[in-house]
Amino acid sequence: MSVIDVYTCYALAGAGSLIGLGLIMLVRTEHPRIRRALLLYRVAFVCLSAFLVVGITPPEHMREVWRHGVGVCATGVTLLAWGFRELNGERTPLAVGLLVSVGSGCLLWFGGGVLSPQLYQLLVAVVLAGIAVGTLLDQGRVLLRSQEPRLSGEWALLFTALLFSLDWLIILVYSWGHAGPYPPHLLLAPDWLMGPSAMGIALLPLSVAAIVFAIINNRLYQQLHQRSLSDDLTGILSRRGLREHGQQLLARQPANSLGVALLMIDIDHFKSINDRHGHLVGDEVLRHVTQVLSDHLRDDALLARYGGEEFTVMLPLRAAEDAQVVAERLRQVVEAHPCQAGAGPSSVTIGVTISVGVAFHHRTRPLEDALSRADARLYEAKQGGRNRVSSERLMV
Repeated sequence: MSVIDVYTCYALAGAGSLIGLGLIMLVRTEHPRIRRALLLYRVAFVCLSAFLVVGITPPEHMREVWRHGVGVCATGVTLLAWGFRELNGERTPLAVGLLVSVGSGCLLWFGGGVLSPQLYQLLVAVVLAGIAVGTLLDQGRVLLRSQEPRLSGEWALLFTALLFSLDWLIILVYSWGHAGPYPPHLLLAPDWLMGPSAMGIALLPLSVAAIVFAIINNRLYQQLHQRSLSDDLTGILSRRGLREHGQQLLARQPANSLGVALLMIDIDHFKSINDRHGHLVGDEVLRHVTQVLSDHLRDDALLARYGGEEFTVMLPLRAAEDAQVVAERLRQVVEAHPCQAGAGPSSVTIGVTISVGVAFHHRTRPLEDALSRADARLYEAKQGGRNRVSSERLMV
């Protein structure tokens, strides 16, 4: 027989839920998906705090109280699973999420009043095993199909779902063939499993809260890091982002490739635009040029705002003439697409041209060297009359 008191474990689960709720309440974010997940976790932990009520209820009232409490706790566990989906970027329609979450709780709530002890014990095992297995399959599918490295916390959630799936599947099989008596705490498990099952319930809320807190904290750190690599005005890479992503791009190039071209781009007479129309219009011109450049670059190219009105493109070469062809095409499309700044009577159409300097990265030299040479070529283009391309020769 197990020496672990099930009711004490329920009380610990309830207390852990309140601590988990406090932990999740500390997280603040503007990201819509994470905010939805946090809301689900908060409601889930409120529901799971029902364990605390059950854990301190006198034994003579336990069966009646737990008949209601188990439904609330089942809703809480389902909401945790829903929160996992949101955190993984898997959207669940609101109607479906509410139907499954509230439905599982109501099923156990009302089932306790109309079913025999044997059928109700079986229903509890079916519902909780279904939630555990569903969470396991869903979490596993998300992790295995992902192309990006996953966090250790996400694998920890998968492992937790696996343990609880095995636990409740064993309990389901055991309940199916059990002829009674049925404990008022409704945790009907073999003697060898009773202790681990009770401890698993006790540790579940706080463990999940800690793992989720770690995952969200890591996600927010990644978002802040990515934001630090982006230009606030245009949304493309900043100079810092160019250096980080540029090094990664260079590292991915095959040894037999033609290498990478660096295009340094400058908006001609940009200071005059600011002086004549103001900085707000100047900002619109920057965003306009960014959009035009983005629309006419290949997916494997990197575009960054290098500073002020200067942009940089890193272009993996597929042919020796790629850099010159792309640079000239960009020059032409920018000239062909004037910027419509402002709205209404105060709107103004501004013709924009660019000068482009082209250099090529040498494998044995740092990225900064190629950027410096591209900048020198840009200076030549501007000295030559602007709205033109100046390129060094590719040494194959």
